[in-house]
Order: sequence, then C-alpha cells, then structure tokens
Amino acid sequence: MTEVGEVIQTKGDMAVVRIQRSSACRRCGACGLGAGPNDMLLTLPNSLNAKPGDLVELSLESGQLLKASAITYLIPLVALIMGVIVGYALGGYMAIDRQLAGAVLGFAFTAVAFVVIRALDPVFRRSNHFTPRMVSILNNKNIGDGNN
Repeated sequence: MTEVGEVIQTKGDMAVVRIQRSSACRRCGACGLGAGPNDMLLTLPNSLNAKPGDLVELSLESGQLLKASAITYLIPLVALIMGVIVGYALGGYMAIDRQLAGAVLGFAFTAVAFVVIRALDPVFRRSNHFTPRMVSILNNKNIGDGNN
C-alpha cells in the first residue's frame, strides 16, 4: 500500500506527516490518528531527511497491512465466537439460559480482546512493524531556498 503525505514538522530524526484518509480508512476510525475527519497525522522515522512542506511517498508492505487487519478484526471476531461457544456450553452445564450465557460471554470475550489489543498498542508502535516508511520525496519545496 502506498500513500502520499506532506511533512508538516520534523522532530530530530522523526517527521510528522499528514496524509488524507482513504474512504475505507475514514469509515473504520480504529486508529484515531486524526488531525481532522479527512486526514491523519503519522510520526515516522525521517529516513530521507525530508523537510516541512515536502511531499513524500509512504509505503506499508501488504504483509504488514494484513497482519494489522488480522489483529484489528480477526482477533475480536475469534474472541466473540469463542465466547459464544463457551457461554453456550457453560449455560447448559450451569442450568441457565444457554443463549443468554453465550451472548454475555461473547460480548465479554470481545471486550477483553479489544482491551488486550489496546494495551499492546504501545508495543506495536515501538516495533514500527505497522508503521509506513518513507520511500521517496516527490517534490522538495525547499530546493533553492538556501536551507539545503
């Protein structure tokens, strides 16, 4: 996956890049990385020494995108299904309404999955496995201004 973003600030060896949310990203809202409803701010390693105002091409390998999608969507789905199955089984064992027990444990397992994913978010951010990387500077607004 590739996107184009504008460097709006540099901080040491990091750059803050604003990218436009795609229509799929806009509906998801999972990351909450918004500067506004139509754009996101990402803090990335500034491997190209980009300057504020530069347009940069960002890339995230499709394998990493699939892993991030699996974490975001499949783990809670599996937790929901497991909760329903366990609740249904326990409901019969404990002589309570099986469907109610399945629904309650399904929601509980899903909530726990989201809490665990949220708790692991700092680990994912530090690893930079799910962070796009700069691959090229598309234009350099600072050429010729004497700051290079």
